[in-house]
Amino acid sequence: MKKIIFNLILCLIIIFISGCKQENAPVPLKFKASEHNPILSPGEPSSWDDLGVALPHVVKHDNIFYLFYLGINRSGVPAMGLSTSTDGFHFTKFEGNPVLAPDGLGSDAFGLGAGIVIKQDSVWVTYFNCIERAGWGPGESIGRASARELTGPWIKDNNPVLIAGRMGEWDSEYLVPGSVLKLDDGSYRMYYSGGADFSGSEYQYLGMANSTDGKNWRKYNDPATKEHPFAESDPVLITGNQGDWDSQQVWTPCVLRNSNGYEMYYAGVSSRNNVRIMAAGYATSHNGIVWKKFPGNPVFETEYDLSKRNDIVEITFEGPSLIFLDSICFMYYDYAIVGNVGGKIGLATAVVN
Repeated sequence: MKKIIFNLILCLIIIFISGCKQENAPVPLKFKASEHNPILSPGEPSSWDDLGVALPHVVKHDNIFYLFYLGINRSGVPAMGLSTSTDGFHFTKFEGNPVLAPDGLGSDAFGLGAGIVIKQDSVWVTYFNCIERAGWGPGESIGRASARELTGPWIKDNNPVLIAGRMGEWDSEYLVPGSVLKLDDGSYRMYYSGGADFSGSEYQYLGMANSTDGKNWRKYNDPATKEHPFAESDPVLITGNQGDWDSQQVWTPCVLRNSNGYEMYYAGVSSRNNVRIMAAGYATSHNGIVWKKFPGNPVFETEYDLSKRNDIVEITFEGPSLIFLDSICFMYYDYAIVGNVGGKIGLATAVVN
């Protein structure tokens, strides 16, 4: 009888603990696209961003929303722009745009963009993708620039702070910064998109790098993997299996800290009916290295109906950037239908419990 009672109590304890774990497990926010979309559109013809705007990164400072973004002109030259807002919905482009542009020299001779902005000590710092040669797609390194004010002027460092891997490595073609976090010990952690073939589907993963000062970075490298493509460094999140919603590429991570460790919103890429589809996924991690994808992914998609159009070749969703304001979360992203790069920047909101 005592054994039966003991087993019954043990079962109840297990059920209670399991229930608590499920209830406390991180879950993604439920986002809804704003009726104000798009909140930012390409510029007028012949302007520096007349082809498209993409990859937003938002900083809220002194009750102002500062939205940094990648702007591209019809010659294909990318640069970094800024737009500001007092409410997070209605944005005005900065008159001094672009705030950071290529000058024909060095690693960003042709173009730059996809800037991530963070405060380091008393200055603002941006990390951005550097494009040295003319062509479509991101470049091989990540640069750094600093400024006293968010509006600039931004002063570039002389050399990139992170470069692509050697031939044969998973990140040998491009590196694009996604998130930069300051950790409890004062060091910094960067999550980035990397790949060996931007126009294809081979090795397009998410990587991580660490720095003690924000200037000198070292990629995460698992010593157990010694052969190419993971001889020099290792990704922390890879694509899904064939047929999964993120089977072709994982891209543009937005990483946040929470009481359980880390959570990430990112873009995933797959194909459906010969159309390239991009959507938002969610993943969690206790240490920021080993990640678990949410089984209900994707968690947010751009609205579209393939049955009504036969000219659609791509549905994009890129660059989620999250800002929390009281009980509301703002998620900024770029999106487009048919086009190549995200043509407009949108906003989705979610209620935060």
